[in-house]
Amino acid sequence: MSRAAGEISPSFLKVRQDRRWASLVTLGAVALTLVPYLWGWHLEGTQPALGWFSGYTFDTPDQCVYLSWIRQAADGGFFQRNLFTTDPQIGHQFNIFFVALGWFSRVLHASPILIYHLARLILAMAFLRALWWLIEILLLESKTRRVAFLIACFSAGVGWIPGLWEAGGTVDAWQPEAIIFLSIYLFPLFIVSLLLMVAIIGWLLVAERTQNTRYAVYAGFCGLLLGNIHTYDAVTLTAVWGVYLIVRTVAERRFDARAWVHGLIAAVLTAISTGYMAYLLKTEAVFAQRAAVQTVSPLPHMYLLGYGGVLILAGFGVRFLQRDLPCEAAMPSDTQVDMESGRGATSSSATALLLIWATMNFLAIYLPVPFQRKMIMGEHIPLAMLAGLGLCWLLRGLQGRAWTGAVARVIVVLSLTNLRFLQRDIEQFREKNKFVRSHLYAGEVQSLEWLKEYAPPDVPIQPLPWVNADGAGNIRVYDISVACFAPGLTGHPVNAGHPGETPHFEKAIQQWLRFILPTTPDEWRIDLLRRSGSRYVLSSQKHDETSVELVGRTLLSTFRNNPPPYLHRIPEASNDDADVYEVVLP
Repeated sequence: MSRAAGEISPSFLKVRQDRRWASLVTLGAVALTLVPYLWGWHLEGTQPALGWFSGYTFDTPDQCVYLSWIRQAADGGFFQRNLFTTDPQIGHQFNIFFVALGWFSRVLHASPILIYHLARLILAMAFLRALWWLIEILLLESKTRRVAFLIACFSAGVGWIPGLWEAGGTVDAWQPEAIIFLSIYLFPLFIVSLLLMVAIIGWLLVAERTQNTRYAVYAGFCGLLLGNIHTYDAVTLTAVWGVYLIVRTVAERRFDARAWVHGLIAAVLTAISTGYMAYLLKTEAVFAQRAAVQTVSPLPHMYLLGYGGVLILAGFGVRFLQRDLPCEAAMPSDTQVDMESGRGATSSSATALLLIWATMNFLAIYLPVPFQRKMIMGEHIPLAMLAGLGLCWLLRGLQGRAWTGAVARVIVVLSLTNLRFLQRDIEQFREKNKFVRSHLYAGEVQSLEWLKEYAPPDVPIQPLPWVNADGAGNIRVYDISVACFAPGLTGHPVNAGHPGETPHFEKAIQQWLRFILPTTPDEWRIDLLRRSGSRYVLSSQKHDETSVELVGRTLLSTFRNNPPPYLHRIPEASNDDADVYEVVLP
């Protein structure tokens, strides 16, 4: 008997209800990520050392790099220079994502930091909505979809366990791109990259199932953006989809020309932006040195523990798929499928894709390239779907409240590392022993604002590092916070300011440590100022930060009370927290 005109099918109502549920979960996950930020702003001004909050809670140095890119675009630029070095550059690098954020900052007359945080919130919600769309494409049952989404939003590994946590070994305790929750908590760059990864896979699947080339073009356009924004991920997805097509061809014993053409369309568009990045590596020495900084993957067991229970549940999910493989069939374009079929995945090709994605993504992190561990981005997505299948299969005998309670308990256990991560970030706001602080003294920011307003455009400035001394009197660099924030807050380059972005950082920052020492000859100091091109020097270690007499009463007091004659203190730029000197060389 046909359905009456205008009557909505139960399956459609269920899909709509599930989407509303997913939206509520998304809001809950994003709201949870706000807790450390709100606490950091709450602390602002409660003591001098907490005078200004950057809004950064973890890996502040890399956040400062993104801030510098937004600043350059907000100041009217398109191409982005590395402002953490004064080495000569061609200056042809650009990241379209941060260019867009900079333009928003310029048009809306909003600070780059505000735009950065608004982007994080908006993109987090957009990504999780897209992730639900992909889950609808790949998984059948409503329960399975919901559980997979919860696992994706909140899970991590076993890094919370005492011993593992203190050692900092498991990746869920320190590598945000490995975990979806940490990515949406910390980095808009990671979120937009995950969003594009989901879009590429999703559109290619829709193109495959509808036989419509338009969707392959959509995937290719997303690949074009991804190749520019986060090139590593384009390499991973190319491997995933390429192996998927090969496996499908072998399994079905037929060559699906249209599917290969769709993949080729996406690959060609992606190659445009990835090819430009390869060109930069060959032509831009500063960019090449940055890309060559080693980010080597830890041993495999650190990743296995870093996914922990998710990986175990994913293993059960694979077992379930092996026991209950659905037949291959064309899927409706809106992915509204029979919810009561009892099958785990929408098709055998979906099953193959989940397994291939999880496998190839993991193998990518051990490719012989210097940026190995960055290739882990996206691994959590197929693992979460497989884990959702596995948990639903394990709990298949439970119903009603018993099932809901069991799922809730598992999700809480899986989320413990993420909760401890948030707790650690909240506690670290009051810690002093940090190389780059989340909070700055208000006077430090005021001095940087003066330099942004009055220093001639593009002239190098150099905030001096804070120094400390051990019991034997050995002097070491203690803090580089102001030098790290300076490019993003002023738009001016520094000679040394970031461990990864500044070429030969250790040598460069040690030179500025030597610059402070009273025993350093003026000839050497003048030579450093000339070589670096520094026109302004900022000193902000004016409070007793170390409680070491050699530092406070000897080194720093000598520099403050009797600065070199070619450093002219600027009273209107200086304050109780920082001194700004103009360099006037003989």
